[in-house]
Amino acid sequence: MDTETMWRIRSGIRDYAEAVYRFVREIPKRYPLLTTFYAVWCWISLLLFIAGLFLYRDSRTMLVQYLWSFYVMLQSWLLCRSKTFTWRKTALFMLLGILLVIPVTAWTLMGVHGLVGGRTSDTWSQAVITPIAEEIWKLLPLGLYLLFSRRASAMSLSDYALAGAASGIGFQLMEELSRRWLNSGIIGRTYGYSTTMLGGETIHWDFWTLFPGRFEESIFPTIMTVSHPVHTAMVALGLGLAVRYRKRLSNWVFTLPALLLAWSILDHAAYNGQNSLPEWFMTISDWTGSGYHTKDTFLLMLLLGLVLDYFALNRVRSQLPMTAAERFLDPLSEIVLMWRAFILRRESFSSVMALARERRELGFSLLYGNPEAVSVQEELRARMQHHYRVAAGLALLLIGVVILAGFAAYWQGQVQLHASACFSCMFDSLQNWWDRLSFREKGAILLGAFSLALLFVGFWPALGFAFTAISIPASGHEIAKDIRDPKRLLTPENAAAALLALALSRVPFGRLVKKGGERLRKWLEKLLKRKSRPEPDIPHKPVDGREEKGEPGKPEEKEPSKNPEDEDYVHWSKAKYKGVELYDSRNGALGEFDGIDVENGIFYEAKSAEGLNRIHPKTGKPQQTPQQFTDKQLYQKTKTRINNLMEKAVGTRTTPDGTSEIPSLEDIKSIRRFQFQLDGDSPELRAAAENSLNRLRQEFPDYTFSIRFGVK
Repeated sequence: MDTETMWRIRSGIRDYAEAVYRFVREIPKRYPLLTTFYAVWCWISLLLFIAGLFLYRDSRTMLVQYLWSFYVMLQSWLLCRSKTFTWRKTALFMLLGILLVIPVTAWTLMGVHGLVGGRTSDTWSQAVITPIAEEIWKLLPLGLYLLFSRRASAMSLSDYALAGAASGIGFQLMEELSRRWLNSGIIGRTYGYSTTMLGGETIHWDFWTLFPGRFEESIFPTIMTVSHPVHTAMVALGLGLAVRYRKRLSNWVFTLPALLLAWSILDHAAYNGQNSLPEWFMTISDWTGSGYHTKDTFLLMLLLGLVLDYFALNRVRSQLPMTAAERFLDPLSEIVLMWRAFILRRESFSSVMALARERRELGFSLLYGNPEAVSVQEELRARMQHHYRVAAGLALLLIGVVILAGFAAYWQGQVQLHASACFSCMFDSLQNWWDRLSFREKGAILLGAFSLALLFVGFWPALGFAFTAISIPASGHEIAKDIRDPKRLLTPENAAAALLALALSRVPFGRLVKKGGERLRKWLEKLLKRKSRPEPDIPHKPVDGREEKGEPGKPEEKEPSKNPEDEDYVHWSKAKYKGVELYDSRNGALGEFDGIDVENGIFYEAKSAEGLNRIHPKTGKPQQTPQQFTDKQLYQKTKTRINNLMEKAVGTRTTPDGTSEIPSLEDIKSIRRFQFQLDGDSPELRAAAENSLNRLRQEFPDYTFSIRFGVK
């Protein structure tokens, strides 16, 4: 089969699959009710799963194995520093290891036994056919991606390793879960599911081990095999090296992944048949290290891949976005930038991570991408559009979890309820159960909720899910009091106290914040060498005919402001671009920006509060309160503007009063900072504006919002 025929077949299959995908994507738009049914079904399924953790031991067993597999996944994700894959794409490779590799492997073994007979416990099946089928089919997800993906030519070497590791993790998850379920006798429950009478513990899941899950006899070990992720990642990385350097080293370089695959099969077969295979075969296994050198070889190969990846990226660094502190692209500098963002400016942490990954993807597209890869450059996802929706649905989910948890505890006899049992009593019982748990058990529940949610949503929503999940049982007594006496929430002070307590219970170390308060804040400021934000410039009354500072009639001499917002202050009318309007696919206006600074990444918005205190002639009261004004002018309009910018806008154009030269839509989509300039100033207006900006910060955590008062 020639190359042209192969290309036509590949393109035809891919085009047909994309057409089916687009057709399926259009179905929810035609029938919106299906989206509602799907969302309800997802929440109910997740709810039943959580309830099963209380009711069924096998469900808890499944969660334990999932946590171990997630831990291996996290190790692989952190080590592959030059990756361009997102976490969601990596999770898809893991799901393919479960939903595709396992059935194909099972069908292969069933087909072989159907043709030649025999049993799966036979030596030739267990030690020959099974290792060959498993090690080859675990590469199937990567092969499909290389064959049909438009950006396969722009993969980094870390992407190859990560794809192989994720596929192996999914396969190992189901394999080890089956072992845990089947080996649940008295020995398994007492000493561990992988304990043998003569060999001791044969499967090792250790927290301090890199790539845990190795298979080794504990008493006088002479042979072992590493976990499935290591084998598959090593072969996949070898394939990546061959693909990248085949033009320099000819097609003979594909001997490398072939030898690595043979080595993986050899290790796997030698371990499965260590007591029944011929002596010559075991001798060959001894020559290759009896499985003890496989992981070290993979780590050396991964280190080589990282060096080659970053060396190649630095060849095109002049075409990539870099910060002022970066001279070269290297993994250490990227890690420092991420930690600095996490510690000093947490709202920009996800953007920094996405920027580092996106510029690597751009660099590899420039270096190795074919026309297909260049044409499908992925845009940077700077914010999570469904964060607010996830949080809203989460509240309903947690209420249902609490109800089922209370009933489950009742059925299992863990909570003794009297005949007068009530809804509020379940919250009391829930906190009593939570308080009895050890620190390790609470941590396991927290990690389980976080890792489970991370498969479906991004990092920050998953973290919010986890802390919200544990805040409900930890606040059970307070919730029960509110249910018994709803009037407690009617008074402003109790309502504020309840909201503050609930907010602090969601924050890690919330109790320390309650107790430490000001002392903890000062300690953190000293540790991070940061100064607190300056107090609002509110005029004070004179004291004894003098100003609080300075002589009367003399302006107070202020020290230069340390606030970054003051250092780069520019009046909106001095911005390089003014009057930039967004428009949709029908050429309709979607709103405009008063001023834009593309170089510094700032949107300027001028707001007028001249008519704020105007008295209505009929009511004798102001036409709108400061809070109504800021909610409409700051919160609602900015929210609509951001949504239109990211979803509906197709281009930019100038307004009649705008500048002739304006930036393109792609130039301003990456801007994440708004500076409002308001001509009014009063304590009430400042408080109302802060409330509105806090709502924006909550819904758009990747954006920064600031405001200046008294700007004419």
